[in-house]
Amino acid sequence: MKRVLITASYSPLGYAIAREFYSNGYEVYGTSTKDRSDEIIKTIKVDITDEEDINRSLSQIDKLDVLVNNAGIFTIANPECLDSFNISSVFDVNVKGLMLVTKKLLPLLKESNGSIVNISSMNSLHPGFGGTSHYDASKGAVSAFTRSLASETGLRVNAIAPGLIARNDLIGSELAKRYEGHSIKGMLKVQEIAKTVFFLATSSGIYGQTLLQDNGYCLY
Repeated sequence: MKRVLITASYSPLGYAIAREFYSNGYEVYGTSTKDRSDEIIKTIKVDITDEEDINRSLSQIDKLDVLVNNAGIFTIANPECLDSFNISSVFDVNVKGLMLVTKKLLPLLKESNGSIVNISSMNSLHPGFGGTSHYDASKGAVSAFTRSLASETGLRVNAIAPGLIARNDLIGSELAKRYEGHSIKGMLKVQEIAKTVFFLATSSGIYGQTLLQDNGYCLY
């Protein structure tokens, strides 16, 4: 049985990705910052910003076919209000954590000739909604890392750049209305993105790409 590890596997998107792989016969491991129990996910409690914790906690994995770097955080701060906390909190998870987890699991992925899918953002390719320059920069780093890692390792490393994801707290909001009025089909469902992640993880011949999935928002 093939095996996948998904970081932040209990986020709405992370769990949708876990379900997609599970339904396709994968053994699913997922990280969380809390102790959890689940029928689909074999949970590993770990702080992905702490290299010692990563090395200790992820050592229980001895075989891996796919890594999905899903963990990420989002904050809003205008450029003139950015401070060290805003910058480091976003980059520690979105960039540093992603790189440290990847570093730890690369030997296993090389053994299996596996693949990596990183979750970037349409903001890496298109200006965000205001107050997101630091977040946009972190996701730009994810896409750049994706390209270079594919080149340096020869593994199928790709990223997906989703647009706005439909969440309960966004439905009916001004942001949702703006997005829905500016795209072809409005906000994305997590299940749609999960299917794209699975496609990238199992495809052949695709290396170092960031695939934009935004329902046409960036066309305009």
